[in-house]
Amino acid sequence: MKKIVFLLMIVVSGLAAFSQSSLQNGNFEGWYFAPHPTHANQGFYEPHGGFFQTLNILDTIPTPPGLTVYPTDSCHGGVKAARVITKKIAVLDVLIPGVIGTIAINWNNFNATLGKPFTWTTKPARFQGYYMSFPVANDSSAAIILLSKWNTVSHRRDTIAYNRLVFHGTVSTYTQFDESITYRDAVTMPDSITVLLLSCAGYNASFMMASVGQIGSKAYYDDVTITNVAGMEYMLMPEVNVKITPNPAHDFIRVDLSEVVTNGTFEVYNTSGKLFCKEPLSGRTLNMSVGGLQNGAYYYKVTDGTKTLNTGEFIVSK
Repeated sequence: MKKIVFLLMIVVSGLAAFSQSSLQNGNFEGWYFAPHPTHANQGFYEPHGGFFQTLNILDTIPTPPGLTVYPTDSCHGGVKAARVITKKIAVLDVLIPGVIGTIAINWNNFNATLGKPFTWTTKPARFQGYYMSFPVANDSSAAIILLSKWNTVSHRRDTIAYNRLVFHGTVSTYTQFDESITYRDAVTMPDSITVLLLSCAGYNASFMMASVGQIGSKAYYDDVTITNVAGMEYMLMPEVNVKITPNPAHDFIRVDLSEVVTNGTFEVYNTSGKLFCKEPLSGRTLNMSVGGLQNGAYYYKVTDGTKTLNTGEFIVSK
């Protein structure tokens, strides 16, 4: 048992060398269709992965339109990106900026709950991505990153780092933003990360009814990431559950998936971050020999050929 614990400690430290810096589904390649709860054959799209969310759920209240985020083929890389657009719920006279990010609706106060757990072991250095912007009149789009930590003494969140990037004027081709993250506290590790990608910079997260902007302002976002983070990224909502048996392994491992994967891969990395092997994956099971692996911990990644479906680790002990 002590040996297993020790090996797990090795994999956590070793993953710092090679874990992906991209935010989960920050390339916006994966989307799923959420059916409307009351209107047959209607619904809206949400990004896969569980990190980025939208306010499209507002379309289900009796006063639409509330759809402000769409997948789009007009992208910087891959085949999809995110398009956000500012709209207005006329009956309530409420402006709804297009926003995709770490956000959810608080129905009690009609405001937004922001943030996801910060699961890396080091602080990010830069906030990067690509955007296009099509503002109406003198409007502007924006990208925001906020790192914070709960203060157990004051019972409030302390801001560790904050950047607000405002994009002025029409930008009709994908343009990179690349900003060094500004830290107010260089010592404390954050426990929460907030990322917002907006069609108008006048968004008010504390009280959405106070947001200001121009109806019809649009922005596109793709390949959004943070850099220099270390530690295995926590997949908040893996698309496919993975079971590795036996674990620890001696001669072979069996990979069992909760869903059928076609044209996928099962990638194995050692603790120095080197890709050790890549096995084709089709169906729901894979049997793989580990006889050539030295004792230790290994990191795996399951993909469908285009995006990561799950990650984890297993141990070889002979």
